[in-house]
Amino acid sequence: MVAACAAMAQQDEGPILRPKPQPKPAVSATLLVMCDLACIWKLDGKELGRIAAGDSATAKIKLGEHVVVATSEDGLDKVQQITEVKAAGQKVVNLELQPVRDARLNAEQQARDKIAQQERDKAAQEARDKAVQEAQEKAALADAGKIWKDPATRLMWTKKDNGNDMNWQKARNYCRNLRLAGYSDWRLPSIDELSDIYDPRADVVGVMGSGSTTIWHVKGNLQLSGWQWSNTQGNVSWEAWLFLFANGERYSSPLLGSGLDRALCVRRSE
Repeated sequence: MVAACAAMAQQDEGPILRPKPQPKPAVSATLLVMCDLACIWKLDGKELGRIAAGDSATAKIKLGEHVVVATSEDGLDKVQQITEVKAAGQKVVNLELQPVRDARLNAEQQARDKIAQQERDKAAQEARDKAVQEAQEKAALADAGKIWKDPATRLMWTKKDNGNDMNWQKARNYCRNLRLAGYSDWRLPSIDELSDIYDPRADVVGVMGSGSTTIWHVKGNLQLSGWQWSNTQGNVSWEAWLFLFANGERYSSPLLGSGLDRALCVRRSE
């Protein structure tokens, strides 16, 4: 009976009120930022001012991850650091711009050194090229009297033949190895090229290899001393054509023959 009365009394008093829970205060920390060079610094993208070289600045932050950026005053060097704050108190971030600046200056110096070396190499190559060109021009001037250019065909001829008996292979090698007037592309002419400089109206006094006086009917006042080998195959594969400027005759001669046979060299001029 007593318990029943107590229950009825509680119902008459109404519901029991409990205190409303209060939110926990946000935990914060202090960020201490130090910079080795004078810099402009940002925290999570927000610019917070200047820090003098070797000085520091502070800012209140919440727990969690933060991005700290420092840029040199000239804007050329930049360093970024991500820091995570897990508890209240002071978090120190040391931003070092000097190594970044040193690396940049070193890279720039290496680039300048590379350009300077390239310029030196270019100047040296130009000097070598100039020296070669001057040597070629000097050689060409010294050898001007040793060559003749046919205005009709633009072929350049040696002013005289080799002057000694030689077979076809030696004559061919003689022209290939010839270095004259600054050129190294001399060769034995074809039989038709030899025929092109034959001129029955031209009378050039010369001698045969035997020592007898001969009249050569050749353009350019070329000095000859015998039959001239051509690079054209003769009547058979083991022969080549020879040309005689005394009378314009052609003769198919064995490649190994050498009596009074000469090499008169030719090249295509520019």
